[in-house]
Amino acid sequence: METSDETWMEAACQWLQASESELAHDHATAERVTQAIAAAEPPQLAHLVDMLINSIDLGSIHPARLRLLMQVLAARMLQCLSDAGDEEREALRDQPLVSPAVLTELYQRLSEVDGQAAAHALQLLAAQPDEESIDLLAGLLAESPPEDWKQVALGLSPLWNADSQRLEFFFERLDSDNLHPATLSILIDLAGYAMRKGKLVVHPWQGRQTELASLLSGVCQRLYSLEREPAKFGSDVAEVQRVLGDSVSLTISLCDALGLVGSEQDSSPALRQAMQLSHRRIQGEAAGALARLGVDEGRQRLLELARDPVARLRAVSYADELGCAELIDEDLRLPAALAEAELVSWLASAEQYGIAPQHVELIDTRTQFWPGYEEPRDCYLFRYEYELPAGMVSNIGIAGPATHAFTVDLSSLPLDDVYAIFAGWQAEHEDIFELPMTGLNVAQRREADRLLESLDAQQLHVEEPVALTFFLGEVALLAIVESDRGRGCAITDGFETLHFAINSSPTSLTPAIVLSLYRGRKLLRTFNP
Repeated sequence: METSDETWMEAACQWLQASESELAHDHATAERVTQAIAAAEPPQLAHLVDMLINSIDLGSIHPARLRLLMQVLAARMLQCLSDAGDEEREALRDQPLVSPAVLTELYQRLSEVDGQAAAHALQLLAAQPDEESIDLLAGLLAESPPEDWKQVALGLSPLWNADSQRLEFFFERLDSDNLHPATLSILIDLAGYAMRKGKLVVHPWQGRQTELASLLSGVCQRLYSLEREPAKFGSDVAEVQRVLGDSVSLTISLCDALGLVGSEQDSSPALRQAMQLSHRRIQGEAAGALARLGVDEGRQRLLELARDPVARLRAVSYADELGCAELIDEDLRLPAALAEAELVSWLASAEQYGIAPQHVELIDTRTQFWPGYEEPRDCYLFRYEYELPAGMVSNIGIAGPATHAFTVDLSSLPLDDVYAIFAGWQAEHEDIFELPMTGLNVAQRREADRLLESLDAQQLHVEEPVALTFFLGEVALLAIVESDRGRGCAITDGFETLHFAINSSPTSLTPAIVLSLYRGRKLLRTFNP
């Protein structure tokens, strides 16, 4: 793609407005557009924003394309602001990169189409150092905020790095009496973070502890009802989960705020109410807040929660902050116990199982070099089990350099290969990538044909080539194959071949897992001879 302003901007607009059938025959346009945006200068980016408002019917665009474009646009703008020197940043206080009014209009228009894309427009307002941007941002949060707390968090993310002056001005301009619960929870989190970092001297909700306690009590009652009659809060699971997520987020934020600005007299009843809820994270936050206010009941509850892996991390963290960590059993504060807590918390998140496993067992630990780290890392493998209505689920997860588990069943694999799969999955490098077979050039096609012949010579008959993969200069072919062992997945670079049986089960190995294993073996062998 040419780099002249009009050419790539027009191409970006055309790509946004293209039909699905047109895009089906042009897979490279999205990549060219995003690459052009990622290399653009601020005036070009500002012009693109103008074009989005004045030249395109945003309501007719597929939301996924808007999300991608706004994500890349915001990332480039944030990079430009980060790269600006002190003098340039001072000048931006008077002349921002993009007109705050234009960004406000873009946010309002995008809000009607896709909340995620709109959140990136808020993100740009939050990143600009001028007062008008911050003023308009504060107004939008009161008048037309995102409905989802995750979108609020995305939109306000630059403020976590803001200086004291910007934060003080932002909270001064904020109409804190008219805030959506999803917005309020993020703002209280921001205020607490700024207080702990010394960026704010006075908490924005200082003196309003009675109001916060009353709000916490109401949200706790809502959660209590939701635990018992979830159908009253939504017509489907997704709606109930959204209400639950918003309520939990706000409850946690309110507990933290009361721990900072409250007193035992006005805050303890609401915090005790929160501590009685079944949600372990809320129990931990409420107990920590009570302990911070000098209530011994809160400290005792922290010591009890440290025994529960899903609540252990927060309990130990609060106890350490309050100077009573030594009261927690030493075994619960060891690295392996904290690693177990990391994995269990991850498994219990709403994005995974939503509940903690019934059984967790440490099956291996080793210190080794790991992708993405310069120094050796302590790595932990845990076997976990769920007793679900559909039957027993058992698998292996990792904690330490990463916290993760796959749906694919790794239980039957050697532990070296389990580590390799996680290492290959986590590895990121510009020379580690793969190309679909439809995207190969002539030279790459020749490499693929050579490797197809290699598989065939090993009696692995290719049913479907999946991808040509690249690993630090080495080329390999990933394919679905047939052999006398049945259907399988294989990868070969002509010297080394991996071959595993696969089936239609959700727990079966997949091409992506086989590729991760191939890469991970090479990485771990190289860096841990």
